[in-house]
Order: sequence, then structure tokens, then C-alpha cells
Amino acid sequence: MNISKNHFSPEPFKADFYLVIRNLILFIILTLTTQYITASGRFEMTQPLKDAFRDINMLKIQSGQQKLAKIRKNDPNNAMVDYVENYIDFYTLFIQEDQQKYNQLLKNCTIRLNRIRAADSNSPYYLYCQAEIILQWATLKIKFGEKISAAADVYEAYNLLKKNREQFPSFVENNKSLSIVHALSESVPGWVKKIMGIHGSIETGTKEISMLAAKAHAENSIFKEEIVALYSYILFYANNKKEEAYHLFDTYDMDHKTNPLIAFLKASMAQKTGRNDEAIRILQERPKGLEYLPFYYLDFMYGKYKLYRLDRDADKHILRFLENFKGKHYIKEAWQKMGWSSLAIHQDQNAYKKYMKNVNAYGETLIDEDIQALREAKSTQIPNDILLKARLLFDGGYYTKAQNLLIINSSKFVNAIHDGEYYYRLARVTDALKNYHDALEYYDLTIIKSDPGRYYACSSALQAGLICEQQKKYTKARQYFEKCTNLDPAGYTSSLHAKAKSGLTRIKGKQ
Repeated sequence: MNISKNHFSPEPFKADFYLVIRNLILFIILTLTTQYITASGRFEMTQPLKDAFRDINMLKIQSGQQKLAKIRKNDPNNAMVDYVENYIDFYTLFIQEDQQKYNQLLKNCTIRLNRIRAADSNSPYYLYCQAEIILQWATLKIKFGEKISAAADVYEAYNLLKKNREQFPSFVENNKSLSIVHALSESVPGWVKKIMGIHGSIETGTKEISMLAAKAHAENSIFKEEIVALYSYILFYANNKKEEAYHLFDTYDMDHKTNPLIAFLKASMAQKTGRNDEAIRILQERPKGLEYLPFYYLDFMYGKYKLYRLDRDADKHILRFLENFKGKHYIKEAWQKMGWSSLAIHQDQNAYKKYMKNVNAYGETLIDEDIQALREAKSTQIPNDILLKARLLFDGGYYTKAQNLLIINSSKFVNAIHDGEYYYRLARVTDALKNYHDALEYYDLTIIKSDPGRYYACSSALQAGLICEQQKKYTKARQYFEKCTNLDPAGYTSSLHAKAKSGLTRIKGKQ
């Protein structure tokens, strides 16, 4: 067979070669692009991730970690895993206050943020998750004394949330953290607000979180418990609507029997609204077991609330906190409460002196309660057991018992030289029993007779201002609130001043 040499021309092979190379290049580009898109990640709250998140929010940390490990293996490109995982660090460090663990885990913030920043920037969760993680670590930084760094983080997170709201106005989850910033912005110095560009009000923040709570409840959102917790905080502290704040837990079906965090919040607000017995019951019913993150502060709360009721076993629960908690806060206060128990309940002055030495020796003075405890420990004066009992009963909401105790023993104090505490204790219980006319008289007597170094006058001015605000006597209320901010006793100053400033904000422009 005669075959032409043209059959052996290299041209067809050359064309085929170029075609193969072209297809190979296209395949590589497509593969790399696909890999890049996959590596960029997505944001999806899948059902397995919801299950892990619920465990973590119930402080079942080990179970949550195990579920997250499986999810990360089976769904490696879901950026929401980093967001949920950050709650583990947040709860662990915030509750346990372990400085060494904080130093070890701090790097996780950057690692998680970098992974999220490589994810889908078109998702409303892209900026939201970054802001939430930054805010959680800002809160931890404040807890561990890094206030300047925390302030910078709050500024960054706030701007991320503002930008996210502009891009996704219907994504109402932005309001969870924005509401807190807006509600508390009025108590922030003007120059700080100007620098940070914060615009908001108590009314704005309350409206934002209220709408979000209703939506979360209707949809049974996994964020519901966190949202309602923030809502209760804003109502209680920014709006001074304590009863409404407490009832939110029942309104939104928040179960303290399955969640230690809900038990903590509900018991705290029950106690602060005069429901000490209810607070004790809530803490008795809180979930316990090895599957939960140890939450020793709840033992302190339980012991303290039993102390307010003058229960003889109160000190046992406070001691459990002291023996197990490794953090910085409330240590001095806990030793002080051990001293109070020994004095008011067990009539043991020697034990009181021993515990006051421990106040001096242990813990730090980073919060008002510890500062006040140290101040008492440095005093050579032992508290009067009657006034101490009255104080404890009042703190527990047992107002009639406290008033009867004070009235029965009035002859021991009215004609004696003292620092004004008797009138302050009498003013507080009279106020709590809604006899506002007499309460204002006792508050005025306290302001006149108090030792300027004690907190009685400062607190009296605040409480008198709250009465006048309630009675719509705004001019008088303003005078009392301003009086409070002008007094500067050691101990509870920052919290008293903050509440007085909130009062001044609420009545601004009212006559």
C-alpha cells in the first residue's frame, strides 16, 4: 500500500499537543479556583452545629467540644464552627478566671478571625461573626485587666456591626450587641463617644433588643437565651425596670433547671428584686454534674443568699467557693462574708478577726465589692452585730424583720455617736416598705450625719434621687443624683456613680 508522507505530518500531533496542554491548563485553573472557593468557606448554622452550640451554652463544654471536632472533620469549610467554638473559650475564661489559661488561649482569637476573614464576604455573618468574637475577647480582656486593648476592640467591633447593618439592614441579629452599646452609650463620657463615633440611647438600645428577643422567641432561635439575657440586663440596669427584667425569664421560658447560666442570671435578679428565698430555690435546682463546666461562683452566691437569711450553714458554701475558685474577683468579699457569718450568726468575734486577716492577705482590689471588703478589714472597728443583722436581712429582702430589729434596738443608736449607719439602715428598709416620706427623712439624716469616708451618704443620695424620680419630682431628683456623684467614698463609688449618671440621663430635660 502506497502511503503518502503527508500521513506522517507532525501538524496533527502538534495541534493535539496544544489542545491537551490547553485543557490541562484549564483543568488546573478550574481546580485551583474551585479549591480557593472551597477554602474561602461559607457560613451555615447546620443542625449538628446547633446541637453543639446548645451544649456549649448550657456549659456542657466537653460534649460541645466533641461535637465540634466531628463537625470540623465532616464540614471543614463551615466558618460558623470558629464562631461557635469561641464561646467555649469565652465561657471557660469568664467563669474560671484562670490567668494561665487566658494567656494560652488568647491566640485563638486571631486564628479564628483569620479563618472567618477568608470566608464568604457576601454573607451577613461575615462581619457579624468577626464583631462578636472581638467583643467576647474585649470582655475577657477587661476581666483580665487589659482595658486599653479592650477599648480598641470595642471600637473595632462597633464599626464592623455598623457596617454590617448598612450592608444587611434586614439582618436584625446585628442588634444583639449594638443594643448594649447604644443603651450604655449615655453613661460613656462625651469625648469617648465622639472619638468612637457612638450614637445611641437607652431607648434605642431597649427597642433594638426587645424586637430581637420577640423574633428569637417566635422562631425558637438558638440565640434566644443569650438575647433575653442581654434584654434583662438592659431593662434592669439601664432602665431601672427591675420587675420587668426579672419576669422576662418566665415570659421567654428560660429554664434554670437545665442551664447554669440561666440559674445564675435568674437567681441574681430574683435576689435583687427582694426574692431571696426564690433565689435560693433557683440555685438549689440548678443543674450539677461532671458534664458541666465548674461554676464555683454559684456556690458563693448560694452561701451569700443563705447568709442574708441568717442560715447557720451559709459559711460552708462560701468556703467551697474559696477552696476551688482560682480567679481574682470576689475573693476578699467572700472572706468578708465568712467574717460576717461568724459575727452575725455564730457570735464569734475571734473568727471574725481571723477572716478579716484573710481579706487582707488574699485576692485583689479590682471591683467595688473587694475594695469595700478590704476597707472594712483595715478598720480596727468590729461591726455592730445588730446593724450587721439588719443589713443582711435587708439585703435578703426580709424588710419587716430588719425594720423590727432596728426599731426594737433604737435606744442603742439614736442618742449614741455613730457614723450614720443606723439611719441609713432604717432609711433602706423604710424605702423598701414603700414609706417614702419617712425614708427621705432618714436619707437626709444619713447624708448629714455620715462619715464622708463611708458609702452611706453617697448611697442615700442615689436612693433618695430614685424616690423623687419615681414621684416625678425631677428637680429634687437631679439634686440628689448630683449629690451622689459629688461624694467619693471608697468601696462602691463606681457603681453608685454609674447609677446616678443613668438617673440624670433619664430625667434630662424634665421639670
